[in-house]
Amino acid sequence: MLTSDLLLVRKRGPYLEPRYVDPKAPGILSLAQDIIDIFTEHQGKTRGELHDILDTRAGEATDYRVQKGLAKLLEDHRCEFRIDSIVEPQELRTHVFALARENHPVVSEPDLIYPVTRDHILEQTALHYRTAKEDIDRSLYADLSKNHRLDSFDTPDAAWLVNRYNVALAQAMFYRCTRMRLSVHRNLPVRYQQLFKFIKFYRLIHDIRGDRDAGYEMQLDGPVSMFRLSQKYGLQMAVFLPALLLCTRWKMEAHIELKDGRSGAFVLDENHNLVSHYKDQTVYDSLLEETFAARFEKAKTDWDLERETEIVNLKNTVFIPDFAFRHPDGRTALFEIVGFWHPEYLRRKLEKLRRTNRKDLIVAVSRDLNVEEADFKDVPGHVFFFKNRIQPKDVIERLDQLKIEDCVQD
Repeated sequence: MLTSDLLLVRKRGPYLEPRYVDPKAPGILSLAQDIIDIFTEHQGKTRGELHDILDTRAGEATDYRVQKGLAKLLEDHRCEFRIDSIVEPQELRTHVFALARENHPVVSEPDLIYPVTRDHILEQTALHYRTAKEDIDRSLYADLSKNHRLDSFDTPDAAWLVNRYNVALAQAMFYRCTRMRLSVHRNLPVRYQQLFKFIKFYRLIHDIRGDRDAGYEMQLDGPVSMFRLSQKYGLQMAVFLPALLLCTRWKMEAHIELKDGRSGAFVLDENHNLVSHYKDQTVYDSLLEETFAARFEKAKTDWDLERETEIVNLKNTVFIPDFAFRHPDGRTALFEIVGFWHPEYLRRKLEKLRRTNRKDLIVAVSRDLNVEEADFKDVPGHVFFFKNRIQPKDVIERLDQLKIEDCVQD
């Protein structure tokens, strides 16, 4: 994504908006292609050499922030760099500095008293590693970022880069967001499920009301509204935006407070023609969930785990369990994992769990959480605590205790 210094914002009345570029304008497409060509031509060269050319080009233009933004997106998302070194640079430096210390002082112009030069040290090191002196000189600081070599460049077309740039501008607005309101309606059910999965995946504090027929109203807390973790949370809110763009009918309004004192509403909807670079697919909410799912699939049980979690309508909000289970005899179950997060989020989570009124609900609670078993006494179903990972046998044990009358039937 873009850094804050590359974000250009204009204020129009009560509204704030980034300075988008016209994705169809020949000028911006030509600029994007020029930047792409520079990256293509610099494959095999160092990051420092690449930056020198980019800085020279940007310094000669008035739209240098746009150029820097385009270049940053290519470097972050389409480039693979490597450390070009015959030996681990840290090991190499240790050897060279040890030789230099033994022969101190190392001089540039030798004489009878101080005969050892830098070239002598590099030559001795080259003999030790059985290579050329030039290889030692090149490898000595190869791990510095500017010396990384561009190993491969996944060349995009200019249109992709320009669309990606406009999305990145919108994403950068959320670094200083206090809250976001979403209205999503007339989407396919799978779109709602996908959107809710992304909200959970990025651990966004949320309040969701509505149903599939009427659509959903959502409020997400922004990073500026939090007392800590604001930078990390702001990034998570920003990377959520491309997931929202996958929906077909939606509107978003966020309140933004910029560092320069300006504040206002940032509004987006499907008519802004921002193009998501996310794929249409479901994802796990966390590594913890992914690990559990992989281990459960290997367990000996008749229960089937479903990644496509269902939506439980709580009238003025929804509950989206992490997993669902089905048994050949018709029994079903929901599974929710409660890990560490913001206290207000936990309060809302407990309230939702209590309101589900589902006897086929199983809840796994991290012991790192600042809660006690008594906090879950009113939660229906089965609750258990885990330390580092969730053992499938602990879940299966509780699944097998369920009776057919406890389970909600389709």
